Amino acid sequence: MSWAPGRDAIASMLDRRDLETVIASMDLANALLAQAEEAIDTAGDAASAGRWYSAYANLWDGVRKALSALLQAQGLRPTRAGGHIAVEQAAVAQFSGSMGALLRPVPRMRSTRNDTEYPDPDTQIEPDVVLADLEKARDIVQACRSVLPVLTVFQR
Repeated sequence: MSWAPGRDAIASMLDRRDLETVIASMDLANALLAQAEEAIDTAGDAASAGRWYSAYANLWDGVRKALSALLQAQGLRPTRAGGHIAVEQAAVAQFSGSMGALLRPVPRMRSTRNDTEYPDPDTQIEPDVVLADLEKARDIVQACRSVLPVLTVFQR
């Protein structure tokens, strides 16, 4: 993979300490991807049982871990300050050209998960939204599995 897509955004995120450099590890990246797949399976089980909030939390966890696997393969990871939004922003910055349609719902998915984790009295999650996003999450995880082997370590 060329480091042209998203290079400036990643450098800026490193400067702001939303991301940090780590030793790139394909073993760890693959372990994160396996955890992502497990989270998606758990989300599917929860959705089948009508546990919509649990399903959504798990489907977001799967997406976040899959995108984190891509970062790990590149020697990057989010800091506590950057958190979930750093994972989202780094992925969109780098992969919107190649995975744009798949990544388009990621900001909304992160926001929906945040709303369900920190609800107000009017917070509702619709089963149709959960089921639709679960399919999108599965597609994102599969795309990450395809992209992972061709990633290179980020170099300034």
